[in-house]
Amino acid sequence: MLRAIIIDDELHSRETTKMLLDMIPVDISLVGMAVDAREGIKMILDLEPDLIFLDVQMPFVTGIDMIDMIPTYRGEIIFVTAHDKYAVQAFKKGALHYLLKPIDLEELEVAVNRVVKIGKSKQEKEKGNWLSLSTQEGWIVLKKSDIVRVESYKNYSTIVTEYTSHTISKTLKYVEASLPSDSFYRVHNTHLVHFDFISKILKTDGGNVLMNNGDLVPISKGKKKDFFNWFKDKIDTI
Repeated sequence: MLRAIIIDDELHSRETTKMLLDMIPVDISLVGMAVDAREGIKMILDLEPDLIFLDVQMPFVTGIDMIDMIPTYRGEIIFVTAHDKYAVQAFKKGALHYLLKPIDLEELEVAVNRVVKIGKSKQEKEKGNWLSLSTQEGWIVLKKSDIVRVESYKNYSTIVTEYTSHTISKTLKYVEASLPSDSFYRVHNTHLVHFDFISKILKTDGGNVLMNNGDLVPISKGKKKDFFNWFKDKIDTI
């Protein structure tokens, strides 16, 4: 469910927006209404809403200027105003949508559904970054982005992060299929490395990858050329 607040100095506008939100078939909860930027900022910090319906012309601080006062806010903003001359400024400030008063019900539904779609996309992306490992100690959950490298021995794989390592009864091929190919590369039959943690690529001893935790990973002769090409495509070389 989306959690939303309305920031508008006009009572009629706040009540109208609230009424229209009740009319659209979207799972949204109005958790607060504020009459000016000062009250709105406090509400944003306290409630951390997913969506803000923000008026532009308000006393003391405009909605446009208020955006600069909430730099840590990560939700979406829909401006609601009687004037279209602020549209360019609003979008430059990162507004998702711009609704003109009187609000059109269909346009409101389109705007809110955009927020819903973005929220689902964020959730799916976040979900896709987690990995659950079945170990002898039990289930361990970690972020894929925290994995430095993976090393295998027969049908076992050891997943190494910056601070810990976990061994699971899965082949390297199985683990590799669970990780994004644009971030992880199999440099050896028994080694998989994460691009974000590569510190150096060394030519010594046939080729090695030095990870930023100090681990040295060998590059097999057969994979060296393809690995170098993959690496070069991801970084500027001078």
